[in-house]
This record gives sequence, structure tokens and C-alpha cells, in this order.
Amino acid sequence: MRTVCAVTIALLALAPIAGRAADPYTAISQVRAAFSHVQSVQLVEKFPSGAVATVQFSPSAPARIATAGVSKYQLLLDYATQPGGAQSGEVSDQFTVTSLGHKSLYGMPVDGYRLIDQTGAIETLWVSANALPIAMHVEAYGESIDVLYGDYNNPTFFATRP
Repeated sequence: MRTVCAVTIALLALAPIAGRAADPYTAISQVRAAFSHVQSVQLVEKFPSGAVATVQFSPSAPARIATAGVSKYQLLLDYATQPGGAQSGEVSDQFTVTSLGHKSLYGMPVDGYRLIDQTGAIETLWVSANALPIAMHVEAYGESIDVLYGDYNNPTFFATRP
């Protein structure tokens, strides 16, 4: 019984490591699936100019810009709210994906990926062990932003209808 318990504990401890996708395209598909199931998330977008925009987002509702220090910039919401691209197409049809390896970010282990789309836009995405985005840097259309993802599934972001 002790052996079974020890083996079970060891397997549970290694579960996040075992869950990592060996193929970066599969990993990004897992990110897209996990992100589509969140109830809400807050994105903090930081621009090189020093401007900051806070966006409250739910995949089932339009994004709401809570605070914005930008006025003339396109907030690149499509990139920030669709990490890994639109669910409607295959990852391999939208991006060239390379793995950036593992590191610690904000005290948690993350896996990194660089995604380059047909327009030349580059997403550098850092993902937690449960396949949710933690941080992303996007360079697209002559603009760049850094995005921090947080407050997953915070029910106060969006009012629900009865």
C-alpha cells in the first residue's frame, strides 16, 4: 500500500511536467483550448511610449477597456485576446512556432514559444503548466506591446444577466 501511495504522489508531483507538449504546435493548440474556457481574464498592455491599457476580457463577451493611457493606438486586441491565434484555423496554418524552453516567471515555471504569422507579426508567449498565458510580447504593424495576463476567472469583472 505504501508503494502505491508513494508512486501516486510521485506521479501527481510530476503531472505538470508530463503534461507539457513535446511539439510546440500542440502546445499552442492546448493554450488556445485552455484560454477559450476561462470565464474572464484581465490583460495589462504596456506600450513602449509608457502608455498602459487595462482590458477586462471574457471569451464569451466583448472586451471592455477598464482604463487606458492610450488614445490613438490600436490596442492590438486580436493578438492579446487570442493568444495562439483564432480558434477557427489550425495553428500550423497561422504561425511558424518555435519553443523557447523553460524558465521561471513571477515565481512560477513557464514554457516559452515564439509565433510568427504570415504578416511577420511576432508573439513571444510564456505559458503556465496548465496551458494558460502568463505574459506575451507582440511586435506587429510597427507597434509593440507587452501583455500580462492575470485575475483569471474573477467574477467581478463582468455582470451576469439573470
